[in-house]
Amino acid sequence: MAAEELEAMSSAMAFYGSDGGAAWRDGVIGLGSVLRFVTPEDAFEFQPLSQGGRRVMVAAARLDNREELAAQLGISSHEARSLPDSALIFRAHEKWGEACVDQLSGDWCFAVWNAPDQRLLVARDHHGNTGLYWHRDGKRLVFATSLKALLALPDLPKRPDLFKVAQTLVAWRGDGIRTSYEDIQSLPPAHLLRVSRSGVEVRRYWFPEHLGALSLRGDEEYLEQFLEIYGSAVKARLRSAKPVGATLSAGLDSGSVVALAGPLLAGRGSKLEAFTAVPRFEVQPTIGPRLMGNEWELAHATASMAGVAIHLPVAAEGAGILGSLQRQVEIHDGPGLSGANYHWMLALLELARERGLGVLLTGQQGNATVSFNGKEAWFWSSLFHGDIREAWLALSRSEPNPWLGFRQQMLRPIFRPAMKAVRRQRALKREVWLQESALSPELSHELNMAERMNECGHDPTFANSSQAENLLLLGLGQNAVGALWHELGAAHGLEIRDPTADRRIVEFCLRLPGSQSRIHGQPRMLLRKAMTGRMPDQVLQMRAQGLQAADLGLRVLAERPALTAVLENISSHPLASRCLAFSKMSKTLADLRPANAAAAYEKCGCILLRGLNAGLFLRRF
Repeated sequence: MAAEELEAMSSAMAFYGSDGGAAWRDGVIGLGSVLRFVTPEDAFEFQPLSQGGRRVMVAAARLDNREELAAQLGISSHEARSLPDSALIFRAHEKWGEACVDQLSGDWCFAVWNAPDQRLLVARDHHGNTGLYWHRDGKRLVFATSLKALLALPDLPKRPDLFKVAQTLVAWRGDGIRTSYEDIQSLPPAHLLRVSRSGVEVRRYWFPEHLGALSLRGDEEYLEQFLEIYGSAVKARLRSAKPVGATLSAGLDSGSVVALAGPLLAGRGSKLEAFTAVPRFEVQPTIGPRLMGNEWELAHATASMAGVAIHLPVAAEGAGILGSLQRQVEIHDGPGLSGANYHWMLALLELARERGLGVLLTGQQGNATVSFNGKEAWFWSSLFHGDIREAWLALSRSEPNPWLGFRQQMLRPIFRPAMKAVRRQRALKREVWLQESALSPELSHELNMAERMNECGHDPTFANSSQAENLLLLGLGQNAVGALWHELGAAHGLEIRDPTADRRIVEFCLRLPGSQSRIHGQPRMLLRKAMTGRMPDQVLQMRAQGLQAADLGLRVLAERPALTAVLENISSHPLASRCLAFSKMSKTLADLRPANAAAAYEKCGCILLRGLNAGLFLRRF
């Protein structure tokens, strides 16, 4: 690889690391890294790592099982204190080869070149809390943790992938492989990329959905193991040489992270800062029966109980909707799903950077792990596996009375799949994904969206059973959420860490029997029990869901002239006009009034802002 190509890629990724970096070349192969020091051991970082040029590695990694890994590798605790995580991975690869990925826990990706065998191995962590992108043509294969590095290569084709854009517009997550560029792929989470003389191979290496169900002695043992694993996941993510902060809503996921992290940091003489998104404009405290308009009061109660030193509201007063959409495209080099939330997310990250933080904790994946609602059909699953006790518990304690348990656990799982299949086919026939999206009908038909949804089993109504919903939320082997947070963090000089996406947490929660999640009709019971005495009762009992952008309609109204002008500008772009339903987007904006702003939340986010986000991206071409 040419030196100027490595330099171009490194320069494009300069924002990823302000603590130096280096590159190594040998004939056709070139590896480089940019460094940002966050953990204490990062001060000893030296990359690329080389074993006499025979084996060379670069990595972006934070390991959460350092002590365990060092013991397996015969490294003393004294030596380990001066070894960065990349060096531990290098030694693990020396001992186990590509099987080393099974021994690593944390957020990591790495590439190893084996010169004698002329083999390259690229790997990405289990749940995809990093990013890795690659391009292959007839003469080379290039990869990087950022799309920007690949886009910096002048001769790499830069064509938009219109199918991926369409998927984004209709909230179809996809396969974890496609990016917004036709010629660039993402290496999905829990996957390896092998390159050798015989060709290129990609394979998945982690299948936690195939693990058998847990069978412990009783409720107390489940609770004890859960707290041990969850507490360990949070503790591991506090390893930092820089101050630590956390996002904090009124819910259980981020709240439980803060509830565990606050006392741990206080015990070390450190402090935790927390940030909560609040409305800029006045909104109703509750929006409908299950939506909360302002989460500050409950979030502050959690912060106070957890001993949070500094709790700050983020009203995002200086963050415009339009500017945030433009910034999102700059950071991710593609459109995104959450157009409604970029303004407060970016404002929160900017505030964390201004306050000198190095780490920001989230509970992003909690809905699919620590606070999962429970398995609807656990009676039949338990009976099939011969677990009579669990089958009985499904009937006797999953719902408030035996009749509801019988209906929910025995009857509904029998009839629901057929009903769901009928509903799904109707949705495909009626093209429901077009109704609440900015995707143009012409492009939808051109791309055969209905047929492709049917082929891969995608349900545009998102009406899944609880077990299927759990796996859908997790997105095992294809989840892109971690990579997005990785990029957002890098753009703000932060490392985003999510304990609820910990490998051990994912494995534990997938194996958890339904009797631990849903009791007498109440969901998320294991987490509620675990947080009793750690979080306020009013938060643990809350059933409403927080809406971090409850004033979205009013924010859009405040920027209507600017948004109208940009809509008109983008609509004249040939590619954007082919992909987007501008009449629907314009009507959504024109119909907005102060009186209906709250009710227009979904239309503003899904049609107008998601469409604008895609249009801003398509305008690049």
